[in-house]
Amino acid sequence: MPQMEFAHYPPQLVWLTITFVVLYFLMARVVLPRIADVLESREQRIANDIERAEVMGHEAEAAEREYERIAAKTHADAQGIAAEMREKLQAQQAARIAELDKRLAADAAKAEAEINEAREKAMNDLGSLAKELAQAAVAKLLGRDVGEPEAAKAVDAEMNRN
Repeated sequence: MPQMEFAHYPPQLVWLTITFVVLYFLMARVVLPRIADVLESREQRIANDIERAEVMGHEAEAAEREYERIAAKTHADAQGIAAEMREKLQAQQAARIAELDKRLAADAAKAEAEINEAREKAMNDLGSLAKELAQAAVAKLLGRDVGEPEAAKAVDAEMNRN
């Protein structure tokens, strides 16, 4: 086996050293700085993204607080408008009820006057009918004619008694 021959060791060690040094310088001067730049730019980008996310988070919180403030104000305004409309409708309803009460009172007074008038007329008619009936009854029962003033006097006395 050739790798076991000690005569080949010194040139292999020289080439190993040359290859190691070349690779070390290539890594140290070319590859590692590029990797360091990439890592640094990534770190910077991540830091910027985190900072921007924090700023956006604060803006979102501020927007949420503003939304809640506007929503509360709108709710309060809506409550005020609803209360105002409720009061206005209640006032209109009260005015309508008062107007209806006036109309009903006027109609009731008119109906009561008509009833009283009808009662008076009926009582007058009843009085004259009672007078005529009393004259006819006396004439038929007693056989004598009673004058209208006497019949009226008897009927009036009887009506005033009740």
